[in-house]
Amino acid sequence: MRHIALVKLALLISQPAYSEPTSIDVYDNKIGFDVVRDGERVGQHVTTFSREESDLVVVSQMNMNITFLTIPVYSFDYKSIEKWSDGALSHLDVAVKDGSDQIKISSLPNADRLTIKAPSGTYSIDSPIISTNHWNADVVRQGRVLNTLTGNINQVKIWNRGEEWIPVNGGSILATRYDYSGELKDTSVWYDAKGRWSRLEFKARDGSTIEYICNTCEREP
Repeated sequence: MRHIALVKLALLISQPAYSEPTSIDVYDNKIGFDVVRDGERVGQHVTTFSREESDLVVVSQMNMNITFLTIPVYSFDYKSIEKWSDGALSHLDVAVKDGSDQIKISSLPNADRLTIKAPSGTYSIDSPIISTNHWNADVVRQGRVLNTLTGNINQVKIWNRGEEWIPVNGGSILATRYDYSGELKDTSVWYDAKGRWSRLEFKARDGSTIEYICNTCEREP
């Protein structure tokens, strides 16, 4: 069974990058997670997929609220809208509210390249590129990603750590773990045999561990 799962994942990521219809089909238009901090549920993350004519639209939303003795002490809200045209990221709008700080990242019209307006400035890059929204399993073959929290391009190495049983809502599933290194560290992401994003774990600025536990994944019997 493990051999079959590895073969399926290898076949999926060996396909041409940015397979838009597959992205919708494998997720059934939505993927959702409970956001857990040091073992306590503190929020949720939902990514939805839809079509606008021939374009793929991917909306990712995450909110997190941390309390101390029932008193709110920190909140984080994130919304990203990606538009994919002809298999490449063509439009991006991100709004982040990090405590009292607000960050906006967007793309500007450009016929040949992707132009990003970020807090650090405006720049253009060769496309295609994959964002850090994690839904696209093709990212495991990339050496750079578009960081949707900063608007910067991060150089990365992504290492296949093999299959693991991971928790999902009501059970567990078998998925392949990938660890990030380079300019993004302390981040691990899991994809199942169909290439669906199934889990995320990373270290927050305060040293706490943030986990995404899938609540739309079907547990294995």
